[in-house]
Amino acid sequence: LHLEDEHGAFFLRGRGSILEKFYTEDVEKDCIGNESKPPEKPFLLLRRGQSTEFDVIFKPTLAQRLEGKIRVLVGDIYSNKTLIELVGEGHKDEFTLDGLEEDTEERNAESSLKKDIIDAVRVNHIQFGDCPVGRPYRRTFTVTNHTSTKVMRFEWEADATFQFSPRMGHLHPGCAKDITVTLKSDFPAIFRRHFVKCKVIKFNFELPQRKIQDWEDQTCIVTREDTTRKDPAASWSENEKV
Repeated sequence: LHLEDEHGAFFLRGRGSILEKFYTEDVEKDCIGNESKPPEKPFLLLRRGQSTEFDVIFKPTLAQRLEGKIRVLVGDIYSNKTLIELVGEGHKDEFTLDGLEEDTEERNAESSLKKDIIDAVRVNHIQFGDCPVGRPYRRTFTVTNHTSTKVMRFEWEADATFQFSPRMGHLHPGCAKDITVTLKSDFPAIFRRHFVKCKVIKFNFELPQRKIQDWEDQTCIVTREDTTRKDPAASWSENEKV
């Protein structure tokens, strides 16, 4: 296996099953066939019915689309070659959605190496599956602020069928917040790639960050104030919840 990667963003890592089939020394000639040229070392020797697995890791070094190749030389290395194309896209988004799914239909498309398909794979999806009418079903994901100084205000657009909680709030630098999406339909319906937009604004507080409390639309602030009523047996005024 030969990894061709100009930017050093792709890596091959063998799993446990590879160790017993990996060779760096000479093997008997009849193991690789009398008519085949011995492969360049190191190599894998797979007998009939055997298999092994590799992990391909993408660690982008640039905020751009990157490509690489894995050339698999099988048997006679000069005539039997298999090419695996690698495509990834590095990005430095300041606001990310984590814990969502890929669109498997787009990912498995025949023209998956085209840029428009690669962009489509990055779209975030939530798969609810089949849900009985009239009952709420929930899925959870996470939003993250990757900046070091900016506070972000997020707000999901109102949607009668899909409810976000919290729907709006503040996200402090380096912090994450769980978002719950609830689907409840009172009539039979099919929702396919139903888009919901999120508005994100960056801003700064005048006060130091350590003095700013977290906020979201689910936050309930309770204050108490003194009343004119006083228990004769007590030496202090009563408080009322406001």
